[in-house]
Amino acid sequence: MDDGTARERGHLEVIDSNLTVFALANGLDLAKAEAHRRLEWFSEGFERGIVIEVGADAGYDVRVMTWRSGKTESRTERVVGEGLSAADLRAMLSDAIDTANGLEAPPRTE
Repeated sequence: MDDGTARERGHLEVIDSNLTVFALANGLDLAKAEAHRRLEWFSEGFERGIVIEVGADAGYDVRVMTWRSGKTESRTERVVGEGLSAADLRAMLSDAIDTANGLEAPPRTE
């Protein structure tokens, strides 16, 4: 039985080269997981990220988030795109960085 993981992995691999180039051009790290990709950076005392997943309709779903270093369980996040084509995804990544940098601080968990 296919749980969709193989489809997601293949669909994400299609955009890996574009994400790698974007990450290098913008000083970001690219983390690859089986079910998503995450562009990551550190800004204004917080970790920041853009998470890209394959949505139900095989388009790309994108959310941005910010978290305190080492504490991803306490984060602020926002959906910035759903069902995007690869071209639409590429076009919105710079805006996604700005949105992530503008997120409010995540709650403290101490």
